This record gives sequence, C-alpha cells and structure tokens, in this order.
Amino acid sequence: MPVPEDLAREAAEAGGVQAMTVYGIGLGNRGLLDEAEIWLQRARAAGDPMASMALGTIRMDQGDLDEAERYFRPAADTGNPGARQAMEELRALRAARARRPPRRPAPEPGPEPSSPSGPGTSASTAPPAPSEAAASSPPPATSATEGAPASGPRSAVEWAGRLLLLNLDDDHPHAHLAMAVLQADAGHWDRARAHFTAALGSGDPEVLFWIAQMHITDDGLHAAEPHIQRAADAGHPLAQHTMGALLAEAGRTARAEHYYRLSAAAGHTDSYVNLGVLLRERGDLDGAETFYHKAIAAGDVDGMNNLGNLLRQRGDLAGAERWWRRAAEGGSADGLVSYGAVHAERGDWDRAEELWRHAAESGHPAAKLNLASALLRRGCAEEAEHWVRSADVPAVPAPSSSSPPADAPAGPDLAAVANWLSSAAGAGDTDAREALALMDLPDGK
Repeated sequence: MPVPEDLAREAAEAGGVQAMTVYGIGLGNRGLLDEAEIWLQRARAAGDPMASMALGTIRMDQGDLDEAERYFRPAADTGNPGARQAMEELRALRAARARRPPRRPAPEPGPEPSSPSGPGTSASTAPPAPSEAAASSPPPATSATEGAPASGPRSAVEWAGRLLLLNLDDDHPHAHLAMAVLQADAGHWDRARAHFTAALGSGDPEVLFWIAQMHITDDGLHAAEPHIQRAADAGHPLAQHTMGALLAEAGRTARAEHYYRLSAAAGHTDSYVNLGVLLRERGDLDGAETFYHKAIAAGDVDGMNNLGNLLRQRGDLAGAERWWRRAAEGGSADGLVSYGAVHAERGDWDRAEELWRHAAESGHPAAKLNLASALLRRGCAEEAEHWVRSADVPAVPAPSSSSPPADAPAGPDLAAVANWLSSAAGAGDTDAREALALMDLPDGK
C-alpha cells in the first residue's frame, strides 16, 4: 500500500535512503520538481538505483533525453530491467526526432532494442565483456506516447504492429521488416521473404541491429556474432560496442579497439570506459585518461573510479582520492570499494565498513572481501565468513574465539584475509588482486 507522505518525509529526514526516494517520487507526482530533485539526488548519491530511475524519468518527461540517459544508463548497465527498457525508449525517441515528420498524426515512437552488450567494465574488475542476460532481450518495441512509461511488447507481432503505427513510407526499411514479421505470422511466407529481403538489402543499421537482436534471442549472444558484426560494420554504435566487448573477451584486443573507437566516435559512453580500460592495460595511460574524461563528462561514475585508479598508478594519491570520492557519491560499487580503502588506510574503519557494505550488498566481490577484513578486525568472524563465502573464495577455518589473544596486534586478521584473497588472485581474479594491492599484501606468488 502507498506510504503516507508525512511518514515518508519523516523517514527520509531520519536518513532512510529508500524513504528519500519514495518521498521524492511523491513530490514529483505533485509537480514539486525542485524539492523532489533534492531528495532524489540524495538517495541517488547513497546508491539507490530507483532514485536514478526517477530522476531519469523526470528528465525524459521534460524532453531532455541526454540528461535522462545519464541517470538511466548506470542502472541499465547493472541489468535493471526498467532501466534497460528506458534506454530502449530513449534511443527510439532520438531516432524519431531525426526522422522526417509522418504523413499523418501518429503516436510518438518508444523503445528500440536494448544493447546486447554488458556494462562498461571498470578498471578494477574483469576485462570488458558482454552480458549474457541480453540474449533474452525482448524484440524491439514502441510505446504509445513520448516520455510515458512503456511496457514492452509481448511478441514480435506486437512490436511489428506498433512500428507500423509510425506511418512510415511503405518502402521504408523499417516498414519492410515489420511487414515481414506480420506476413510470416499469417503464414504468407513468400510475401514475408520479399519484405525481409527488401529490409535486409537496404543496409539500414537499425534493421541490421534488430535482426541481430532476433538472432541473439533465438541463438544466444555469441552465436549471433556475425549478425552483430554486420550491424556494427553498417555503423550501429551499440552493435559496434558489443563487437568490441566480444572481441576483447576473446583476447583480440586490436580488433576490439577498432570497434570501440567507432562506437566512441558516435558518443557511446560505455565504449569510452571500455576503451580506457583496454588502453590502460596496454600501458597507454594518457590515452586511457582521455577516454575516462570523456566518460565522466557524459556522467559515467565508473569512469570516475577508473580515473582514480589511473591517477593512483601515477602516484597522484590526492587526485585519485578525489575521483574515488565522486564515484562513490555517484553510486559506483567500484568507487565505494576504492573510497572505503582510503578511509581504512587512515584508520577510519567504521566509514570504510559502511562504504564496503553498500558495495557488498550490491554483489561486488572485492567489497565482500574488504568488508570481511573490517568485520574480522571487530571480531565478527561469523559474519566475515558469510561475506567471504558469498564472494566464492575458499574460506579458512574461523577462529575459535571472537576475541583475539591479549598479545595479538590491533587490527584485522590480515593473514587470514590474505589467504582468502591470494587464492582468487592466483587464479587470475582482478578484483582480488585489487583488494590485495589496496592492503599492500602479496598476491601469493
């Protein structure tokens, strides 16, 4: 049931993050957008993805699609279904604005297919890779009104019907593709093949991308690679980014860079981040920094964290801390881990534990391991073991007592934590290596 506004405000003022979001949404629904912005920004800074969704929706309703994307994309990159749907809608709205006016009044377009690619991977995690979850992406969709929340179509036929509502010319490639779907559903295979041939022969990047999406849905992401590449070579930025991620995953970094650069030239934020990661791994710190700054300018919080890592590598610890702090405030799990380490190094373990817990609860492996080290320091061995086990790292036996011996050094059981981390680091886990580096521990070599 709805939460009364006075109770939501009371909880928000007491520091409840979800309450801030609920109260902000309520204010927005009443048209009090300035006050709603304040509460939603606070909740977003505290890491609530629903606050980002609400802020993005407000921007989309105002017609500011670039600003809306800045809020939707981080949540979409974590796999949030609502955010991915919103990103689809943004792309279609932009395409509609670029397209000539329809022949007669018609509903505005809604979402296009979501990117089959995964999030822009930060430099403290594994190499950039596509998310297999995109293999189950729904067909391209349209919604009834611009800026309105859209429930995606339940079938390709529904998608095709919505697309035809845009009143495209009969010979438009998108119209041919929609007609191919409808004719095939009706059993008119000859007509369907004719329309499909016309759509495919047009070389239209959107058509090729939609066809790639169909193959992703039916065959899986990797099996659909030839179709993704065709869309990428036709100039579709999301397909270019996805090809870069697939090639980077396969270790073909030169080809990955080629596609990332094409996508980055089209302004795709995730490609800024992933290209920065690729260049930093190659040792081109100046090149990586350039693309991290591009990502930051586009509002990407992982770019902030990665820039902090790069500055730390250069020895600029003050600069690194500044960007880690901004990344953490923006809700980046990697930023929370990095900024927590700064506080731990200063002896502020309470703040470090708080930051690591936020990231650990979002599923971040290194955060779970760092949180375990903080908990061991307080003698909370049972909870520490829970977080280590959830990070899929073999645990060592818990101490027989929650209280350390009187002659034990003050601080966490670093030897135990090192054992846990070294097991993963030795197996190539870059999260574990980063955690070891932050504590100045050996990686077991």
